[in-house]
Amino acid sequence: MVGGRLKICYICEATAGGVRKHLRDLILGLPSGKFEIAALLGDRGEPGFAEDVRKFQARGAIVSLIRMGREISPVADFRALRTLQAAIKSLRPDIVHTHGSKGGFLGRLAASSTGVPRIVHTPHTFAFQWARGTRRWAYMAAERFAAGRCHMFVAVGPSQRDLIVASGLAPPERIRLIENGVDHAVLFRPETRAEIRRELGIGEGAAVVGMVARLAPQKGVRRFVEAARLVADAEPEARFVLIGGGPLEGQVRSQVSSLRLADRLLVLGHREDAERLYPAFDVFVLSSLYEGMPYVLLEAQAAGLPVVATNVPGNSDAVSDGETGILVPPEDTGAIAGAVISLLRDPQRRCRMAGAGRRLVAERFALREFLRRHEELYLETGSHI
Repeated sequence: MVGGRLKICYICEATAGGVRKHLRDLILGLPSGKFEIAALLGDRGEPGFAEDVRKFQARGAIVSLIRMGREISPVADFRALRTLQAAIKSLRPDIVHTHGSKGGFLGRLAASSTGVPRIVHTPHTFAFQWARGTRRWAYMAAERFAAGRCHMFVAVGPSQRDLIVASGLAPPERIRLIENGVDHAVLFRPETRAEIRRELGIGEGAAVVGMVARLAPQKGVRRFVEAARLVADAEPEARFVLIGGGPLEGQVRSQVSSLRLADRLLVLGHREDAERLYPAFDVFVLSSLYEGMPYVLLEAQAAGLPVVATNVPGNSDAVSDGETGILVPPEDTGAIAGAVISLLRDPQRRCRMAGAGRRLVAERFALREFLRRHEELYLETGSHI
């Protein structure tokens, strides 16, 4: 402890998307009077990450950027492990809290080998959820090896908690369920709808279907674009907005062009202000193949949007099917399009779902509760040091 404060060290390689938001909320939201914060983070050069680091440091956090590659590389990974070990020895944290697959594996090994009193891990998603064949076996073996080197898992949703138990990574008593949270009061701003639509060049009378996601294989973005073609054929006034950057951005733009959607579907790329654009939408879509607990679904519902999401773990935790949105089979373009069309044609149902979604987020996914539960976890864990 430092001056009566617990010293928490976060370790994460995947500083993008929801994982980055999760860390940002923790580092900036935990009370500085109780915790001293350090962070050992990877840097993929994501837009806005440098500004986040400046905010962390302004809050008083000690931040070091560690070279951790996404792919498996024995030489580079061993080098990253040694760097993490040296940093942890220098920081001498009370608790190391690792996040994600690569940072979680290397971080737990580094922390356990340097005698850190307590180690906590939040997976967000597991690499073995999407891998196949020998890669799946290798990722599962790595997770089981690292699982024995931490004291507590944090599951971001009930489905993830069940997966941890079913995979033999930890018993229920070593898992704490802390669902992601958002500030619903900030997100619900209907008065900005007309202003944002003018900014995007979309008429007030158009029906707008939006999606916010990293353009990577996990998000099933190609299915969203295919569904947009079907919806556009059935609803001539419909318009579409896709927000997000990533490795598939070029392919997605080519697909939009080949499906003759260039005048109907806006591909905006990465936007730091993506949350501000939600009020311009009428329906929100997330076509993921797998998830942990997607912030975008929480944000969309907090902003008063009915959602259409694939029925995969994580999405099914965030959406109350038939009440705040519609869950459809993953990779089913027709089902996505059909659900969107049904909502566009039923304004009263959209309105009911909007109200139910705002209530769900306020009651279950509030940012203040997310922070309170982490604070409680750290204090409880620290009491055993």
